[in-house]
Amino acid sequence: MKIDLTPDAKSFLAEQQAPAITISSLVFSSCCSGPLPPEVKPGAPADTEGFVAFASEGLTVYFDSLLDPRPEIVIDLKEFPMYRELFIQGWE
Repeated sequence: MKIDLTPDAKSFLAEQQAPAITISSLVFSSCCSGPLPPEVKPGAPADTEGFVAFASEGLTVYFDSLLDPRPEIVIDLKEFPMYRELFIQGWE
């Protein structure tokens, strides 16, 4: 799996001084909602069991084994007035 970071995502992770990122599934149960996109957070998971580690662009990427692997993932940054978060482009 190829994992790319946009320049904005790289800058954000440099500010956070995060040597790793975690891509995890969100477990959400509802009768009226489809699956949610994965959560992308700076840092390693508290427990690495259930994650597959990849090296990419000088970072360790922990990918939740419950998620379907993709040939390529692009991680970008969303900016709100008081908040910024990482996300995966085009995850459906």
